[in-house]
Amino acid sequence: MAKQRSRRLRKKLHVGEFQEFGLAFKVQRKAGALDISFVDALLTDVIDPRGLEFGGWASGGFVSRLGHGSLTEEDRQVLIDWLGKRADVEAVLMSGLVDAWYTTFVSDDQLTKVVG
Repeated sequence: MAKQRSRRLRKKLHVGEFQEFGLAFKVQRKAGALDISFVDALLTDVIDPRGLEFGGWASGGFVSRLGHGSLTEEDRQVLIDWLGKRADVEAVLMSGLVDAWYTTFVSDDQLTKVVG
């Protein structure tokens, strides 16, 4: 049975209506592609304009909403579309939306090929 928690405690623990979602992804890039230019473009074109945050590097990472809130399926699709248009990207594996606070590790078998 689920515990009865006060609204304040649910907010503090990021559960219930305060649960926040993000996604994990891995990128396979073409040989010789510059990591710094890829990450800079990702931050400039997708992450900053949509109010998101990114932890990782050119090989992939985790994306969530900056501050409070969750990623949406629209945010996920924008990221997929952007990665698909990149000439230096060969393949992308991506998770669905997962709990940003209580997901400790997203394994490769939880990732789906979305580009390539």
